[in-house]
Amino acid sequence: MDLNTAVDAAYQEADLVEATARQIEARIIAAGGRPLLRQYGKSIDTAAIKQNLTLVSQLNRRDPKLATYLGVQSGYQQQLEQQQAQCKAAAEAMQAATAALKERNDANADNRYRHAIQGTNPLTGARYF
Repeated sequence: MDLNTAVDAAYQEADLVEATARQIEARIIAAGGRPLLRQYGKSIDTAAIKQNLTLVSQLNRRDPKLATYLGVQSGYQQQLEQQQAQCKAAAEAMQAATAALKERNDANADNRYRHAIQGTNPLTGARYF
């Protein structure tokens, strides 16, 4: 292997690592965090990220996919999605129960109105005199 080929391969590898690291840093910034310092051509230090609790919490809240990629996922997003799904199901159940109660109340009101027009007792059906 020629020295020029080895140098070119090392440069391309460092360039690829740098491009990946910059994309990760951009996502960290978009999540509201501050990327850690690193040298050009070096990858992101996940051990240092794990020690930075503020950055870990920012990533878990705002970019759970990146947190999983970096190995700092806490499961917060999954718990939040489960809670939101439970709240949505409870709201839908309450809306269905409210609609059923409204139908029953409307039917009872119609029944009372009909009996009032006819002059009959709604419980016995007997006419008022």
